[in-house]
Amino acid sequence: MNFDLLSVLSYIVLLALSAFTLFYMYAKQKQTYWSKRGVYSPPCHWFYGHFRDAFLMKKSFPQAFGEMHNLVDSSIPVVGVYVMQKPFLLLRNPEVIKQVLIKDFNVFCNRYFAAQRKTDVIGSENLFSIKYAQWKYIRSKLSPAFSSGKLKRYFQLMLESAANTRNYLKSQIPDGEKVTIECRKLSNKYTTDVISSFSFGIKTNSYVEPEPEFYLRSRKIFQLGLVRTLQILTTFFFPKISDYLMGSMLGDSNDFFRNAFWESMNERKESGIKRGDIIDFLVELSNEKQSQEFKFEGDHLVAQSAILLVAGVETSAVTIGFTLLELAKHPEIQRRVREEIREKLCKDGQLAYEDVAVMTYLSQVISETLRLYPPAPLIDRLASEDYKLPGTDIVIEKGTAVYAALKAGLHEDPHYHPNPTKFDPDRFSEERKNEIQPCTYMPFGEGPRVCVGMRIGQLETMVGLITILSEYEVSLNPQHITELNVRALFLAPADGIKLYFQRIKTCQ
Repeated sequence: MNFDLLSVLSYIVLLALSAFTLFYMYAKQKQTYWSKRGVYSPPCHWFYGHFRDAFLMKKSFPQAFGEMHNLVDSSIPVVGVYVMQKPFLLLRNPEVIKQVLIKDFNVFCNRYFAAQRKTDVIGSENLFSIKYAQWKYIRSKLSPAFSSGKLKRYFQLMLESAANTRNYLKSQIPDGEKVTIECRKLSNKYTTDVISSFSFGIKTNSYVEPEPEFYLRSRKIFQLGLVRTLQILTTFFFPKISDYLMGSMLGDSNDFFRNAFWESMNERKESGIKRGDIIDFLVELSNEKQSQEFKFEGDHLVAQSAILLVAGVETSAVTIGFTLLELAKHPEIQRRVREEIREKLCKDGQLAYEDVAVMTYLSQVISETLRLYPPAPLIDRLASEDYKLPGTDIVIEKGTAVYAALKAGLHEDPHYHPNPTKFDPDRFSEERKNEIQPCTYMPFGEGPRVCVGMRIGQLETMVGLITILSEYEVSLNPQHITELNVRALFLAPADGIKLYFQRIKTCQ
């Protein structure tokens, strides 16, 4: 009996060792992909590839990509990397990036993670993810919603949300006292109110208690537990198998946002009243005769509002939070920003759209924040055909994903941004901004698929910061240290951004 048990155990061990050996050999062979094609690829782990620390959650994937950018000699234009055994190409040279994102956009017009997913139409059929032919069609339909004329309309929505922010801060901060405020939560409430109006046609006040369900649901989208993190990573790096994990962009709030969308759509159709927001343009799109190729109905329509919510709320909120953090670290820069703000506010009495446009130093400060803290720190594209990189013998095969890393990569490359870790808004001054080489600063992407909401996001961020800095001084709270979330694919603080706020006299 003991002899039989020993034989069985020996067989199991032998089988396990054989399976391990076969997988190890398979993994090592797969990791020769780039060397066979003459592309430099640093040594990597046989199982994790170049992202062991990211898989072990010691650092984020964007940070690992960025560090890979700066790990090799500046003369190397591209680097072959492996996520486990899957090959990806990291673009390092600005001219190569320009070639891929702009000049040869016809080859690299799609995003890698934009695989159509039956379990998540909202997540895969939106303006950000959708494939080129459909993207071109719907972008042409929605672009008028982002025009200069519309910005003035949205500015009024921002002022209404800013008033809620102002009232909330006034209720939390007594005169003469320093109070700790969690800046990311503060700015999230502001941006949720703005974007809910713009993308869903719903007016909210996220500062009231109890907090509105719309706000709570929008925050759940960004709560990264282990399962949610795995679903997002799979979507970005192994999109063909993401359906099996049943993940969705909106998490378990699909039905809530779907119902909110259709309530607004149906009310707008019945009333016929146009309010100048994205819903108006989606009403027009839904009324058009639908072809099989460009079919936008049901969740295809919901997807357009949903992506504006997901992208618009978080990117601007994170930018406001990190800007306040840097201003707390650099009081002299904060004073200079406040002087510019007050020069207009104290003269005109209230903030006007035209005032924001001439606040050039505040714009520089935001640009520098976006350099150090780009909310979307990775740019990805997919080769739609075999492509030979100009000036090299390197062929990027059809179906290969290419990346440009911003955080810890291009945006912090000393060859393009001297003293890159220094917070220096004057990099973007009129005198110096032309020194920035094209395709070395891309917080909103680059090329035809640059972020369609870029100007709305910038305006939203400026209005939020003007509201806060005109009446409050922010300073560091030594009890709190801001660190980046190592689980997030989009840049975010791990435990908020907690700063001291103190009310100051206005127009003195």
